[in-house]
Amino acid sequence: MNVLPFHGYRYNLEKIQNLDDVICPPYDQFKEGLDELLYQRHPYNMARLIMNKETPQDTPENNRYTRSRTLLEEWMRQRVLLQDTEPGVYPYFQDYRVGEELKRRKGFIALGEVTDYSQKVVLPHERTLSKPKQDRLSLLRATLADTGLVFMLYSDPAAEIETILEKETSRPPLTRALDLSQEENFLWRVRDLGVIERIQEIMAGKRVIIADGHHRYEVARMFSEEITPKICQDPRWALYRYKLMSFIRLESEGITIFPIHRLLHSLKGFEADVLLRRMSDYFVVEQYPFDTGDKFGILDFLIESSKKQQQAGANAFVLYLPSLKRFALTKLRRDAASRLNWPPDKSLPWRELDVAVLQVAILGHILGIGEQQLSDQTNLDYVSHHTDAIQMTDLKNYQCAFLLNPTPIERVRDVVEAGDLLPQKSTHFHPKLMEGLVFARHL
Repeated sequence: MNVLPFHGYRYNLEKIQNLDDVICPPYDQFKEGLDELLYQRHPYNMARLIMNKETPQDTPENNRYTRSRTLLEEWMRQRVLLQDTEPGVYPYFQDYRVGEELKRRKGFIALGEVTDYSQKVVLPHERTLSKPKQDRLSLLRATLADTGLVFMLYSDPAAEIETILEKETSRPPLTRALDLSQEENFLWRVRDLGVIERIQEIMAGKRVIIADGHHRYEVARMFSEEITPKICQDPRWALYRYKLMSFIRLESEGITIFPIHRLLHSLKGFEADVLLRRMSDYFVVEQYPFDTGDKFGILDFLIESSKKQQQAGANAFVLYLPSLKRFALTKLRRDAASRLNWPPDKSLPWRELDVAVLQVAILGHILGIGEQQLSDQTNLDYVSHHTDAIQMTDLKNYQCAFLLNPTPIERVRDVVEAGDLLPQKSTHFHPKLMEGLVFARHL
C-alpha cells in the first residue's frame, strides 16, 4: 500500500473552542433524527457538509451537493477551516470502553493509493450497494472534499508503526474531542519527513483489508477514473488517485468487533416449535424457558455460554423465541457441516463462520430465506447489542431473534485472504471513525 502525507484541513481552534460540537459520525450512521441533532448542536457541525438536507425545491443547479460546496467555501473564507501549511501524517487514537474495560485503538491518517480490487493490494470484506455510492460520488464531485475515512487494517506483528506512533504521540495532541457516544478522539500531526518516509517504507509492501468504509473506497475508485483526463491540466488532480484512510494494525488489542444480531419478522408460515424441531437435525439445542422477571439474567448467562462454545471451536449462538417464552442455546453438531448444502464457490474459512452457518443452515435451508431476500432485508432487521435485540423483538412483535458471537478478527482475515466476502452484516467495528478532525481537499 502506497501512502502519502497531505495538507490537512482542520477546524480553526480560535473560532471553535469545543470540537465536541462539530465532529460527527460517518454519513451512514445518520438514522432516527441524528442529522437534525447534529445540525442543532452547532452551525459549523461537519454533518452540514457531508449530509446537507434535500428540499422539494432542489434543482440541478441548487441541491444538497451544491449547497455543501457553497457552505464549505464559506467556512474556508471565514477561516473556520484552515489548511496545514506543511504536509503531514496524522496519528489518530480513540479511547473507549467495552463494559468496564478501557481500550485504546491506535491508527494514523494518511492518503492511501486507490487501486482495483483485482490488484490484491486492497481487499474488501463485504458487498456494497449502488445508491449510497452515487450519493457520495455526487458530493465529492461538487465539493472536491475528501472527508470520510476508510478504516483500513494492516498486518504488522512486530508493531513497527505503532512503536513510531507511540513516540510521536508522547506530546499533547493537536485536538481532542468527545463524540456522541462519549468516546475520546485524539489527533496529532507528524511533519518529520524522516519519520514519514519510514512509515511509507513499512507500508509499501503491505496489503490492507477494508474494515469499514467500502462505499467510500469504491466512490474514490470511481472518481479516480473520472479525473484521469484532468491530470495533464493540473497535476494536483493526481492526488485524487488517493483516498483519506485511517490505518490500524490488525493485531492490535485495541480492535473491537461487535456482533450483529438478526431479528426475524414477516415470514409467512413461521412456527417457532417447528423451527426448533427442524434445527435439532443439525444442532444440539438446549432450551431455557423463562418468566418475565428472570429473562435478562438468563440471556446474559446464555450469551456468555455461547462465547465459551465459540472459544472452544464450535459454531454456536442463542435463539430467542418470544411466542414460546424461551431461549435456546444452539451448537452445530460435529457431523452437520458435511450435510449442509454449501454454496460451491465458498472457501473453508467462509464455511466456518457462525454467520455463514446461520445463513446456510437456518435462514436458507430451514426458513427458505434466499440471497435476494437477504440482500433486500425483506425479513430481517439488525442490531448490535443483545439486550437491544430482545427489547426490539418484544416491542415490534418480531418472530424470533438470532443472537450471534462477534466475528473474530482472525476469521475476517482468513476469509478475505481466501478471496471471499463475508456474509452481509457480519461485523461491526467499534467505535466508528469520526469526521471533522481532519480532511483533504487538493484543489
